[in-house]
Amino acid sequence: MSNSIFDRLSRVRVRDILVPGYIARDGNLTKFKPFPVAVYLELEEGFIELATIRDEGRMTIEFVTAPKVPEALLDDDDEFCLDSRGLDVLTDSHDSLRFTQVRGVVRGASPSEAGEPGTEYDCLEFRFEDGWYLFADPGYPLGIRLGGEGAYDRLLELNAGRPTRLTPGRPFVWTP
Repeated sequence: MSNSIFDRLSRVRVRDILVPGYIARDGNLTKFKPFPVAVYLELEEGFIELATIRDEGRMTIEFVTAPKVPEALLDDDDEFCLDSRGLDVLTDSHDSLRFTQVRGVVRGASPSEAGEPGTEYDCLEFRFEDGWYLFADPGYPLGIRLGGEGAYDRLLELNAGRPTRLTPGRPFVWTP
């Protein structure tokens, strides 16, 4: 796994968590409307994209140079924008944070596939230095649902012993 995505995670720092969406101008009220088909972890250089696999309840992870406008918004009159969720998930006392662990459920024959390009995930939990967490669940009907500490364990506990979308997947843990 030396050239894996997770190996690259050990060399980067996360500055912000960004959720794509659009500006809705309804009368006198202007609102941000999330469109979380992807979530971006802003790095000091570039981004990590967590992207849903349409109607599958799974996601992929890859390094990208910039956030992408969701396909459904390309021909739309609404203005594309990104919502910063860094203060919701991380802390305001650091400019950036290192990854200290990744846990998740990988779709495939073996947890050893985790971190390889093209691998599909049922969920991912990122742990950062100083005990900050980001949980990403692509099983949410509108895209990727974000959570914090404990969300990964709650999802596994909720699905224990029942046939669910997590049943064929295998849990894994990665540490740098």
